[in-house]
Amino acid sequence: VINEGNDIIILEKVQFETNSAKIRPESGPILDAVASTLKGHPEFQVVEIGGHADERSSDEYNLKLTRDRAQAVVEALVQRGINRKRLISQGYGEFCPLEAGKNPAAWEKNRRVEFIVE
Repeated sequence: VINEGNDIIILEKVQFETNSAKIRPESGPILDAVASTLKGHPEFQVVEIGGHADERSSDEYNLKLTRDRAQAVVEALVQRGINRKRLISQGYGEFCPLEAGKNPAAWEKNRRVEFIVE
């Protein structure tokens, strides 16, 4: 985890079960690291957890999935001792891609969770 300006950069992706908001067990260490970062920076009073999808499903489906996934990350951080009042979840669907391509590499890059200090 790297604190860079108003972003908390994670070096590994939060992994979810396919078509689900269930966080995969291998993402525990990265969520532990994010929680530790937040505990070490009480000045980060509000952090947005933004969920993003690739383009391959409907807008409605992707918005719901990314909202649910962002909320699942909030719950995981609360379980790790972060005050819920510091966390906001937002699902962006496929509307904020990092890469415009229509291929597996772009889809992988665009499926992500981001942490933004407000």
